[in-house]
Amino acid sequence: MKGQQAVSAGHEVTLEVAKEILLGGGNAFDASVAAGFAMFITEPCMASAGAGGFAMCHKAGEAPLMLDFFAQTPQQKPILEKRDFYPIHVNFGIEVETFHVGLASAAVPGTIAGLYSMHRKFGTIPMDVLLQPAMELAETGVVLNTFQGIDLELLEVIFRVDPSVREVFFTNDVIKKEGELLHMPHFGSFLDFLNHEGEKGFYKGEISKIVANASVERGGYLRRNDFENYSAKWRKPLNIPWHNQELYLPNGPSLGGAIMALIFGYLDIFDGDWVKTIAQVKSRYQHPRDICKRLETLHPELDFHMKGPEISTKGTSHFNVVDKWGNAVSYTTSLGEGSGYFIPGTDMQLNNMMGESFLLPDGFHSWTPDVRLNSMMTPTMVLDGDGKFSYAGGSGGAGRIPFMIAQVVKALFDEKLSLEEATQKARIHVQEDVLHFEKGALLNADGFEKIKEWDYESLFFGGVHSVFRGKDGHLEAAGDSRRYGVSEVF
Repeated sequence: MKGQQAVSAGHEVTLEVAKEILLGGGNAFDASVAAGFAMFITEPCMASAGAGGFAMCHKAGEAPLMLDFFAQTPQQKPILEKRDFYPIHVNFGIEVETFHVGLASAAVPGTIAGLYSMHRKFGTIPMDVLLQPAMELAETGVVLNTFQGIDLELLEVIFRVDPSVREVFFTNDVIKKEGELLHMPHFGSFLDFLNHEGEKGFYKGEISKIVANASVERGGYLRRNDFENYSAKWRKPLNIPWHNQELYLPNGPSLGGAIMALIFGYLDIFDGDWVKTIAQVKSRYQHPRDICKRLETLHPELDFHMKGPEISTKGTSHFNVVDKWGNAVSYTTSLGEGSGYFIPGTDMQLNNMMGESFLLPDGFHSWTPDVRLNSMMTPTMVLDGDGKFSYAGGSGGAGRIPFMIAQVVKALFDEKLSLEEATQKARIHVQEDVLHFEKGALLNADGFEKIKEWDYESLFFGGVHSVFRGKDGHLEAAGDSRRYGVSEVF
């Protein structure tokens, strides 16, 4: 018997939690909520109650909806006598990048609101049941896998600042490594708090009070009213007819969907030439305003909304869930690099979305109050000509996210590769006038003076985790090995 359900994710335990809920009779939305909470401990460098993200949600028989639970700037910009805001330098191997962390880098988090909103709209299993897998992980701890070990090492300089963070991520003042047990001593009590107090307890109760008091004391911008007025938003996604399929891409405040729409438009103009397409999009559309104008020309039927400048978010993870009823979820979340501040009594780190230089071209602390931040996260859904689920996918990889997903989608639907072949196919990218390509990529490098061939797998080329349903109804799932992804059809 063919498998009827599938999960692809960035961590094997995240996958197992989603699978457990599906096999227990839950739908894709139930499984996604449970997996979303489990990620707080399985993938703590990317996921947290202090994070945010987007999800593309397809209920069988209906058009997909986009759930926006990304971070939001504070409602006001108080004048601070001191700011908890400082630079840190992270060595990614190919380059050293500077980020800013501290409480003044934190925007209002949206993940808790997002998970509860998804459950209210589509869930079938009580929330206390969906919290149970994460509560069990809080008791047992989680063994760090390869990718989480790499991330902890990269972000060590952030985690050293706060004693409560060191308590979780260090052993005898040494950052935890792959194979070691990660235990969050306060995570279980935080989940128990949510189980009793719910979303209101986070945004209008004790948690918001704790964060606001710490912000006032240490020099951050967040106040209680910022939490009290936050809500997740259901939005109409961008819908693009493409080769007898329907592409559903995130609308604003995600910029990734608009960029993907441009990519597929230029692929037709340039007869499928990836190098010309990526170079055109990268060189001519650096600002959201330019992207919006060109999108209106290529796709005048689209209603695309964008406020504020781009944010190029790192610290991102993704999973997909498809159930036996034909429901599907494509879920992407990000913590940035993390602010280095744990909410006391929770072991949950706040984001540093207001410490991203891409966000603030006019300088740090020049942000506009009370707006959703923009992102490159691009949870993607494809429906077939009959409106049935065909593909769900997404990736980490900062500003490269939509370019990497688009390459997988085209290889899958145009070149008729299997999902695994499309995922592992060599990729290309253009960045700062340099043509980057993985070994084996077929390309035309005319016009490029600088080229770089990568002869090893790298996070530079994203990590596209996907699920695909073929025309005969069979399911395929793929976890991208570039980001140590996992997948299963069952």
